[in-house]
Amino acid sequence: MKKAVLVIIIGLIFGLYAEMTQKELEDAYDSSFKYEASQKYDKAISALSGVIKNYPSGYTVNYRLGWLYYLQGNFANGMKHLENALAQFPYSVEVMNTINLIYASQLEWEKVEVQSGRIMKIDYYNYYANYWYSVALFRQKKYDQAVKAAEKMLAVFPSNIEFLNILAESKFLKGDKEEALKIFAGVIILQKDNETAKYYLGR
Repeated sequence: MKKAVLVIIIGLIFGLYAEMTQKELEDAYDSSFKYEASQKYDKAISALSGVIKNYPSGYTVNYRLGWLYYLQGNFANGMKHLENALAQFPYSVEVMNTINLIYASQLEWEKVEVQSGRIMKIDYYNYYANYWYSVALFRQKKYDQAVKAAEKMLAVFPSNIEFLNILAESKFLKGDKEEALKIFAGVIILQKDNETAKYYLGR
């Protein structure tokens, strides 16, 4: 029974139920990763053309293409492939986080807030979901909520610069300037060239 389930999962992830050999799949992905490393996103996408043709519902190829189209700035195609991947694994946090990157790139902060909430229901302390949730609240000027979101993560990552900045900037903009400046002073100790902290401290 366990073996059967494993085979099904592997099939969903890689789509290993059809045409291509192990070697062909390895070569396609290897080429795609190499082109991505050189920021040749068109070629990285083209390297997977045979894979997506043979395994149109494959999780891995759709997730990978969604990521590459995001890097390329082709958000419509990126969303299409990410939604295909999510259809195979509806609780895939890695896919949902990538969708969030597309929303954030388009400054769709309400969607980022909602999407991050979905992820946190699955993985309460997921770093990226909590980060984008905090940013989305801040960008929508929901400073009280942004403070709470940042404080939640600082309870488990007490010296995290990103969440310290969100906390301090949110406090500053909602009127708690003295406390905010104390936090920014601490950020400068941890990272002396931090631009956000330097700006608010007037350096």
